[in-house]
Amino acid sequence: MLQLRPVFAALVCLALPLPAASIADQLAAAKWTHHAKAPGYSEGPTWFKGEVVFCSGSLLKVDKAGKVFSWLDINPAGTFLRRDGQILIVDNKHKAVLALATNGVVSVLADAFEGKPLRGLNDATVDARGNIYWTDPEGSSLAKPVGDIYRLSVAGKVTRVASGFAFPNGLDVDPASRHLYIIESQSKKILRLALPASDDAPLGAPEMFYDLGGSGGDGCVFDATGNLWVADFHRPDTKKGRITVLSPDAKVLGQLDVPAQVVSNITFGGANHDEIFCTTGTPDGVFHAKVGVKGFAGHPGMELKPLRTLATLPHEGAHPLHARRFGVPGDIGISRGWYVWRKFDRATWTGEFEHEGNGEIFTAKILPWATTYRHLTYGAHVDEPLPGERVNCFFNPDGDKRRGWLVHYQDELCQMKGHGHAWVIQTVKPGGREFSAQVFAGDKPFEDKPREFQFAADAKFFRHGQRTDAPGLKTGDRLYFTWTKDADRRVVRLVSDDASLDAVKKLESETVAARIASEGMTGQIEAVDGDAVHFLLHSSYWFQGNQLKPGQTVQLRATDAQFAPVGDAIETELVTRKNLGTYGSGVNETTLKLKHPADAKKLAAWKKSQIVRLVAK
Repeated sequence: MLQLRPVFAALVCLALPLPAASIADQLAAAKWTHHAKAPGYSEGPTWFKGEVVFCSGSLLKVDKAGKVFSWLDINPAGTFLRRDGQILIVDNKHKAVLALATNGVVSVLADAFEGKPLRGLNDATVDARGNIYWTDPEGSSLAKPVGDIYRLSVAGKVTRVASGFAFPNGLDVDPASRHLYIIESQSKKILRLALPASDDAPLGAPEMFYDLGGSGGDGCVFDATGNLWVADFHRPDTKKGRITVLSPDAKVLGQLDVPAQVVSNITFGGANHDEIFCTTGTPDGVFHAKVGVKGFAGHPGMELKPLRTLATLPHEGAHPLHARRFGVPGDIGISRGWYVWRKFDRATWTGEFEHEGNGEIFTAKILPWATTYRHLTYGAHVDEPLPGERVNCFFNPDGDKRRGWLVHYQDELCQMKGHGHAWVIQTVKPGGREFSAQVFAGDKPFEDKPREFQFAADAKFFRHGQRTDAPGLKTGDRLYFTWTKDADRRVVRLVSDDASLDAVKKLESETVAARIASEGMTGQIEAVDGDAVHFLLHSSYWFQGNQLKPGQTVQLRATDAQFAPVGDAIETELVTRKNLGTYGSGVNETTLKLKHPADAKKLAAWKKSQIVRLVAK
């Protein structure tokens, strides 16, 4: 026999394919990161184009920067991504199977069985023909196995295809679309049922696939080669959740502890679809690990005819500057403080500001929906501060510009009143037009020393509950000012005592009302569905928007580059209105009904992000 030389033999060995790393090896090398924190127990993740959506009180989204936002105002239990990009959601707010299309429209695919509303929905999946399956564990337990599995056929028929389960939970269809796998949480078993050849036939009888033991399982998902990855909910021995990978013949291929007390669901994602994202409890949120095993991309599904669409709409990943984010505490203004308002350019919607502390001058873009609070009235226009006026501003960054966007401002009167501060007169010069004052918090000085002021020739004086012709200053008076910086002088334009604040507010409210009657409030159209218009009324005028009532006639008008109204008005009727702010201080999500349905074509031609004026009649 020919003997190979050692060197040649080594070369031959190198040319042979190396054995692939086992799943157990891949899991042993995996490293977890806490990809996102959540407000509570989390489940039902889906990865799509670098972002993760998951369920925790509402449908949340983790954007590419790792920020978590409430994305859809529903009560979901599970999500499933079809290969066409549509996300299926089982939702217990509407007790329905929903479809979230790539254009943001949310449709109801199923909400009843045999004429009765669906009970409880937990998880969903799709087979190769496009049928949708979901679990209903409502009221079921080991002692009372009354859980069901439902199917929505591509023809739109809802069927109960299996029943008698002890809390049917996660489910998935294998890549070959031969079996539906069900995690029966209360029995701690994984069952599988043969899929029928016809959409009119029931599933095969349940057969035991694997006994998880422990605390049972929750969700599951397949990899590309047909192995089942199971969210092994909680292991009493480790006090952690665990990922267990099972081969098609129910052999354990690998296991990976999750750094949380419980793990609920799994989804594959990442650029190469070889990473897993798991939802958890304690800590709550989403954990991520690169496992080097490709997940099954999912069955493509079929386009189903919706029963109806919902007014609920996602808000574009909830960018921190998106109009829907305003009115929620903590979500606006990364940097804030006292600034001198130098000027506003309406042509470009930019403002120029001077930092009161260091004198830095910079420009910032101004959002059309920036919230405002001036003279104790919500809804001032962004160009109302006087050149040189001292205002408290909130800014968000724009790229590397820390103060790229002005997102909120309030004048000094509002800021001081809200925090229990006021100017206390220290000295008054003869004639009463020049004086010094110091900021106090309650009865204690808030600033180290007084500042010098003088009254403008046209200053407004409010004392003892009414407007007066003279300031009538006395040492010790506790007052509020509107003042501007004029070179090295501080010029007071308005002064009020506590007793006169209502009079100041009334005057400002009348000014705002007159402007709204002329120009309207701003907002944007989110969707048009037949004669229904889903309109988001900006938070700039949240207080005034809250006064709108169902049945009221409102007109919509497009705007030009400076957001001034142009073109003909389109008449609508207000059907519903809901303020999304925590304290009623956010955007108003409204549904309008077109008085002339033919106008839907005109609205469809408007850009989705276009600013629209709404004028109430």
